[in-house]
Amino acid sequence: MRHLVNFGLLFSFSALAVTGALAYLEPFSLTVTQIHILAGSVTLVLVILHLLSRIPYFKSRVSKGKQAGSMRKQVLLFGAVFGFLVYAAIAGLPPSSWLIENSYEHKNRAQIVRSSNLVGFDQPEPHRKFIVRKSLDDNASGLSINLSFRKKLNPMPSIAVWAESTVGSMIETLYLEQSLAYSETPLWEDYRTQRSHILPLWRHRYTLLSGITPSGEVDAVSGATESHRFALDPYLVAGKENEFVLCVEINAPADTNERHKDPILGQPSLLYSCLIEVDREEPYYLLELTGHGGGDALETGNIQYDLDDIDSAKQMKDLFLVKLEK
Repeated sequence: MRHLVNFGLLFSFSALAVTGALAYLEPFSLTVTQIHILAGSVTLVLVILHLLSRIPYFKSRVSKGKQAGSMRKQVLLFGAVFGFLVYAAIAGLPPSSWLIENSYEHKNRAQIVRSSNLVGFDQPEPHRKFIVRKSLDDNASGLSINLSFRKKLNPMPSIAVWAESTVGSMIETLYLEQSLAYSETPLWEDYRTQRSHILPLWRHRYTLLSGITPSGEVDAVSGATESHRFALDPYLVAGKENEFVLCVEINAPADTNERHKDPILGQPSLLYSCLIEVDREEPYYLLELTGHGGGDALETGNIQYDLDDIDSAKQMKDLFLVKLEK
């Protein structure tokens, strides 16, 4: 049993160390996180088994013999040092702060986009995404967004979902594809591509709101702003004639046609939108095709309404449905 525990610790701790290093040096990965949690759980169980088997040893070291007093002092010293390290990690003090400053998350924090913790995601089927936005106020409404795509669609498009005011100012990003959320130059179907080229309409509005340009710099005009992850809440309160526009931008790689021949980008992104009226009795809304992100949208963020040159990209969507949860 002892040998089994020792070898188990070797493998589980190795997995824990490798996934910990990847989490420190690389963008967030759900797969890495799942392996890290599993390895940590196995390591915890094995360490408990190991400690249980060594109880007589610990008792003898701290309660008997000439070295007991010295050992107790060493244990207290180690506990004090460990406690300080935990406190430093919580308070953001060295050496913890030195480690954090060199992590991927810290170095690229201006590029990372995270939704509010009031937003939940699910993918019940390969070609369907489900997004839920709750409210801080229990008396306010919530949103349920169902994005269903054609079952033969491969690969799936990249997606951004956000709310904006009726004059076109972004309120809050509700969802951004994980592959695009951690870098301005993500791998898109094995090609390194600018995030602003994939979803230009969302990215331009995000620049105006966050003050962070696609290059990661602070925009000289808008300037950096506070987090916008809870900005939608006032709009979800009923009885105040609140309304906002819900937007979904999608783009699939390499969907070329006669007009759009770029082998990587293909046809431009498509924008679907609807006006949400919080006080309306009917809770359901259909997101309709509004325009695309081609033309000068890369530079200006202007929606292009001429859809004549778009063909197969229009066939990606099956049903985009929104429900206002009152």
